[in-house]
Amino acid sequence: MSSLFGNLGSSTNATSNSQQPGSLFGNANTSQSEQASSNSKPFGLFGSSQNQSQTSNAPPSGGLFGGTNPPSSSGSLFQPSNTQQQQQPQQQPQQPAQQTTSFQPTGSSNAQPQQDTVFAQLDQFSQSQAKPLSSQDAATSTQPAYFDSLLERSKKRKNESDGAATLGEMPSLHLGLGDISRRVKELGGRGSAAGQGKGPDSKAHYLLAASGISPGSALRDLNSLNAHTGAAQQQPQLLDTDIDTYVSNLQSQSTLALIEEGLNRSARDFDAFVEENVTMEWDAQRRRIYEHFGLVPKGAERSGGEHSHSTPVPSEAGSFGRSTRRGRSQKDTSRSGTPAGGSTFGASNMQKSLIGSPGPMGHGQASRFTDMNDKPSGADQGGIEDRFMRDKQNRFAEKVQLLNEARLQDRVFPILQEFGAVEAQAGGSQATSQFVDAYKALIEITHEDPSAGSVTEPNAVRERQFMDDYLDEAPNSRKTIRVREKIIDGSRRFLETHMGDSFFNQLESVISRNPREARLGGVPTILSKVRAYVTLRSSRKDLVPDNTDLQTLGDEFCWAIIFYLLRSGHVKEAVEYVENNAAAFRTIDRNFPQYITLFYSSPDRRLRRAVQDRINAEHNQRSRLAPEHSVDPYRMACYKVVGRCELNKRNLDLVGQGVEDWIWLQFALAREVNRVDEVAGEVFGLEEVREVIREIGQRHFGKGAAEAASGHGTYFFLQILGGMFEQAVAYLYPFSYLSAVHFTIALDFYGLLRVGNFTEADTELLTYNTKRLPQISFGRMLGYYTGDFRSANVEAAVDYLTLICLNSDLPGASGKSQSSLCHEALRELVLETREFAKLLGDIRSDGRRIEGAIERRLKLIGLSDQEEFLRTVTVQAASVADDNGRTTDAVLLYHLAEQYDNVIVIINRALSEAIAVEIGQDQMRLQPLKPRTVMPGLSQAQQQQQQQQQQQQMLQDGSSLSLTSVDDPVELARNMISLYNSNALYFKRIKQVNRDACGVLLRMSEAKNRVETGKWTEALDIIDTLAILPLHAHGDIYLIRSTASAFSQLPQPIARNVGALLTWTITCCGRQRDVLRGSAFATHDPTRRAMADDLAVRARDLMVFAGLVKYHLPPRVFDVLARAGQEVESW
Repeated sequence: MSSLFGNLGSSTNATSNSQQPGSLFGNANTSQSEQASSNSKPFGLFGSSQNQSQTSNAPPSGGLFGGTNPPSSSGSLFQPSNTQQQQQPQQQPQQPAQQTTSFQPTGSSNAQPQQDTVFAQLDQFSQSQAKPLSSQDAATSTQPAYFDSLLERSKKRKNESDGAATLGEMPSLHLGLGDISRRVKELGGRGSAAGQGKGPDSKAHYLLAASGISPGSALRDLNSLNAHTGAAQQQPQLLDTDIDTYVSNLQSQSTLALIEEGLNRSARDFDAFVEENVTMEWDAQRRRIYEHFGLVPKGAERSGGEHSHSTPVPSEAGSFGRSTRRGRSQKDTSRSGTPAGGSTFGASNMQKSLIGSPGPMGHGQASRFTDMNDKPSGADQGGIEDRFMRDKQNRFAEKVQLLNEARLQDRVFPILQEFGAVEAQAGGSQATSQFVDAYKALIEITHEDPSAGSVTEPNAVRERQFMDDYLDEAPNSRKTIRVREKIIDGSRRFLETHMGDSFFNQLESVISRNPREARLGGVPTILSKVRAYVTLRSSRKDLVPDNTDLQTLGDEFCWAIIFYLLRSGHVKEAVEYVENNAAAFRTIDRNFPQYITLFYSSPDRRLRRAVQDRINAEHNQRSRLAPEHSVDPYRMACYKVVGRCELNKRNLDLVGQGVEDWIWLQFALAREVNRVDEVAGEVFGLEEVREVIREIGQRHFGKGAAEAASGHGTYFFLQILGGMFEQAVAYLYPFSYLSAVHFTIALDFYGLLRVGNFTEADTELLTYNTKRLPQISFGRMLGYYTGDFRSANVEAAVDYLTLICLNSDLPGASGKSQSSLCHEALRELVLETREFAKLLGDIRSDGRRIEGAIERRLKLIGLSDQEEFLRTVTVQAASVADDNGRTTDAVLLYHLAEQYDNVIVIINRALSEAIAVEIGQDQMRLQPLKPRTVMPGLSQAQQQQQQQQQQQQMLQDGSSLSLTSVDDPVELARNMISLYNSNALYFKRIKQVNRDACGVLLRMSEAKNRVETGKWTEALDIIDTLAILPLHAHGDIYLIRSTASAFSQLPQPIARNVGALLTWTITCCGRQRDVLRGSAFATHDPTRRAMADDLAVRARDLMVFAGLVKYHLPPRVFDVLARAGQEVESW
């Protein structure tokens, strides 16, 4: 190809064997060393072609109007001025003015101004016409030399371009883009100046006009010519009359186009998938960033929609990785007609699994929650595989199963008593005893009565009984105060009387070990035991410090006896003791009998305002004015407990106190009051107790503290006493997740747990709502916990996941959210374990249905009827199983969902895939269902033995383990078809086309088996009954075409195997024909010859049929048919 501006700056002696394309007004190539006359005629249109002598072997290349002129000074607009030209003696006389190119390479000093317009050349032509033409010019002037030269040069140019011209032979451009741009501007300026300085000669116009030529139109026509196009148009077009080759090429092009379209579509789908899924974590991170900086309220974007918040968050933009595209899943609907993103059991819109991945017992339980990673962990996690812990887990699973059974029967289940018994049975550590004490404290708080049998009994504690009061977020509402009072009273009662190592138990233990010093004597009443305890401690000199006076009543320390009666929770006995010694107390303290009587009679153990002011004044007067060690410390302790004096100082001076005594004093002084009406100095309630507990935890049980690992049971117990239930289970979870999970279940069962939204707390166990109230990710905790055993004991996992629906009674959208969480967790469990027979039910050989574990718990998971259960659980599970290629699972699930037509559709697809397997290869096998009756916890040998026993028992009962527990698609199809044919209810709900297709596929499978075993005639008979192939056409082309036209009406599972059916049939025809012809009597038996000829005719008909449906068959199949046809001699 030529350079745009010629060979600027190239060597003038360059030679080339190939002619390069010319420029518009001449040959722009300067790579050829051509010898040409400088006065050659510029136009070959009216003048003759001049002979030119060139050093190259290439034919001459013409300019615009010249036919044979080489790159000369007068014919090229961009011709280099340093091109060497030689004048030949045969040429015309030299023109007066030698024309050169518009610009020259740098360094050329002999350049002359030239006329580079068409009109300048026309003026030169008019001057040359003044001379007479020679005889040679006259002879050649009548020929169309210009167009002939164009044609010849275009052919030569095409040949040279197709020849051995290489890129290395082409001239190079030595100017840069900037130099070229500058030269173009200069060229344009010179052209304009030349046009202004010398206008076009009118004589040329007159001459051309007289000859009938319009210069303007001729110039436009010539500029529109293309040398390559002209050359191509001159070549004759070869018509391809081979129709088969054309159609084959067309099919190949169509196939390639389809493949390319499929690849592009796959690439687009992959890009969309990546864009929609990879940015999920970016969306969550963006949401957390907005919430952290207060741009949006916590949870506003999720609960109120994309634009529910007032802050302009760029939800549709790509900020923080949010995708601006929307995937198809947001618009698609599930097979049941519900939106995939909104259906509970549709395509899960969860970003991560709700139940986690199964693993070894205790593996990674605490690390699943991000807020548990930095918590101190207990030593028992390392030995969680211990047999005792596994036994403890199994016992808890049994209790949960009993809990759900009691809920189904509307019976009372004392969950705190039962779970506490499991903890007590485990034993072995101090933390375990504290867990038992925590259960007992909760029993005191909830007043759980194990003797109650029905929920209608007045003493029965019902399920979710405290939910309304506990979840009230108003701090001073009556409901909130009521539940706080229950917590304070229950914790105090437990610390007084029912603690496993309570004060009164210690008192009795000390007396029993020292009976002589205690001098109990008489009837062992509560008062006598306390009196003996005081006497024992007095004899040991540890009742009070030295030099401290104790007031006596006779020979008894009366104030010490009253205090220890109050400490042990025996307020009634203390009142009776004061009343029995009323005369003596009138001399000692005449107001105290009134104080303690009012204290005992008050339901909340509070004194009236006037009495409260009086007892405070007396206490302050004695503590401030009395000399040191002159006031009995037990008397001051009794005043503090009864009158709640000096609440800013909540300890007892000079009275020996242990940790339990100090904890009891906090709850003994705490009262829940309306803080608006109460005096600020007398406000000490549950919130203040919790603040004290939090300070203890930060000081002694925080990360890095010495007591963090060994004393986790103590701090957990304190949190339970203070009603900090969410913080307690979150603190215990890293140390003993097994106990933490069941404490959480017990608390949530009675409504004493605040549960968080699973969409907000997807990675954290403990979160806080907008009012800074703690909440637990209850659903995820249970889901992760089932990972220890759900692979071995799936029914126990169902029992635990069912408990998520305890929170379905929450107000507003929270209840629906918890129900959705439960349903989604059950769906994941079904799809993960594939225990469909156990979970969703099974069918016997007679079609009777066996209820599954989930169906037996419909009442507990918020599904009221079977129809809703089938629609929400089974159908969606079947859809996912079908999409994942689990045929037997999908067949069973669709049958349980009563969608019998889908069952046949799936069976037809499985049969079609099995038939498509080539003969000689391993047959396709399905993945069978897991046995329904194998019990967990057994070894493989024990499971096999148990399964064999149950199979024998089932066979005796006339039923089977599962009708779909097979791995052969043909056997599966026969089982289901026999079941549906025996029941009109099933039969009517299946489409006729699907039933017929299933029958045809079964017969095709039989024919394939006959071909594999070499039974050619039987295979032909079976294929003949299908009426798919023209086996009886006998060469009738119309019958063959009618059969081919019916091909498009075949169902897809059948149509995809017609190619294989053709191959089998032709093979059978050939092999059977060989058998007939190879017989010893073949030459003498006309019947055998006729049968052999008939088989050959059938094979030929089949080949014609295959040619008619050729484009419906894969190319490989047609090649096999062609080879088989040649063997049969059907061509």
